Amino acid sequence: MERKLEGLTIVVAILVLVNAYFFITIYRIPAVVPNIVSQNNQAFIIPPNPVSYLPVLDTSMEEVVLNAKSAILYDLKSDRNLFEKNIKERLPIASLTKVMNAVVVWEKFSPNEIVTIKSSAVRVDGQRKDLYVGETLSVHDLMQMMFIESSNDAAYALRDYATSKSVDLIAEMNTKALSLGMFDTHFIDPAGLDDTGYSTARDLVKGVVYALRYDAIWSLSRETSATVVSTDGKITHEIKNTDQLLGVLSDIVGGKTGYTDSALGCMILIVDVPNQKDRIIAIVLGSNDRFGDIKNLISWAKRAYRWQ
Repeated sequence: MERKLEGLTIVVAILVLVNAYFFITIYRIPAVVPNIVSQNNQAFIIPPNPVSYLPVLDTSMEEVVLNAKSAILYDLKSDRNLFEKNIKERLPIASLTKVMNAVVVWEKFSPNEIVTIKSSAVRVDGQRKDLYVGETLSVHDLMQMMFIESSNDAAYALRDYATSKSVDLIAEMNTKALSLGMFDTHFIDPAGLDDTGYSTARDLVKGVVYALRYDAIWSLSRETSATVVSTDGKITHEIKNTDQLLGVLSDIVGGKTGYTDSALGCMILIVDVPNQKDRIIAIVLGSNDRFGDIKNLISWAKRAYRWQ
């Protein structure tokens, strides 16, 4: 009898253990194990990493009023937007297109490669003639012209050169955009002249953040003027920057302007936050006062937010 009771007890114990195992497995009860470190034979628990909420908004500040159809202010360090206005709206972006042009060209070609200008890259907008047929310039020279004076001819010359190297520049620009999660962006031409191309302020931030890895590109955009000479020394181009905020706002890292009759004024501006290892990216689209909007947005951010 005693042996039967012992056997029954063992069976019950096994059933209890099996049920407990399945209960824990099914409901996945987590084991709470504190992070304990031993130091000098005394144990203490390491507190979790504190969450940083910087920059902090002064809620008493009135929100900035902008003329632009769409605008965004993005803080690089905290990876969040400090200001938003219609950031998901698809709009033509004019010459802001040239940022992605520059990224692809920078990744595909050497800045020292020589480009021979074709007729398809002369007076492409039907107005200004920046280049001459048969002229030879380096990729770097064309990038200078594209970023400093926003030359449409230079943008098309880079497209032509890419084609000569079996690279479809527009296709590569769209592929890069998709890889960066810019799902509301589509490029039609290398300069942004075709206003059926589009992007959003939210998407453009993604492109700019990626492009910031190439400081050589943005350093061009900080030059107020430059002299570009053809490789044979026969043709000289004196170029001036289209960014009217250079020398007006401090701590500018780089930027890009854009304008067409349909897109209106567009602009990207990146600035360092004084005394902080941080940058903010300001973008406006569809503005009748792009420089005023960007200036107001940057100035408002520095008053409205506290970084320490």
